[in-house]
Amino acid sequence: MDGWIEELWLVAIVEEVPDDEVRRWWNSKETEFLDRLVESAPGFRLGTILTTVDEPQLGSPARRVFDLLFLRGTCPEDFHPDPAAPYVLPLLDAELRSALLAAFSPQADDHPLMAAAPLSGLIDFLDKHGGARLTTHTPTEAVRVSLSAELLAACLPEASLRRP
Repeated sequence: MDGWIEELWLVAIVEEVPDDEVRRWWNSKETEFLDRLVESAPGFRLGTILTTVDEPQLGSPARRVFDLLFLRGTCPEDFHPDPAAPYVLPLLDAELRSALLAAFSPQADDHPLMAAAPLSGLIDFLDKHGGARLTTHTPTEAVRVSLSAELLAACLPEASLRRP
């Protein structure tokens, strides 16, 4: 299986960001203003994520945080009755804090190749940045990797069931 490993960070944005920048951010387009904010914003290294060409993606705390923020940023109407815009940077309130901590908690099927930061570090970061807008960020280029079926089978027993 081929894929890419990259570092994933959670960042806290306190500045106002124009709606068109947020829309472009979630659509993976150039966002000159938001890119600068993300580079200088307080951040917390969540861990590594492995993105594969296969679906579904392998589980990890960092992956679940990425998925949660992407969903809340691109479908805010599912979480708030009257969202300010069709795309948002999710607001760190008590509800989002609880969801982030649940998503980041280790699960039995987490892939062992995707190291995560300690949960206590995320708690500290969230406590310091309540009221900020959150997003994830990968500050470095992804590294291409090739994982053997044997390695996957050793890490995830159910992977051996999918082999031809």
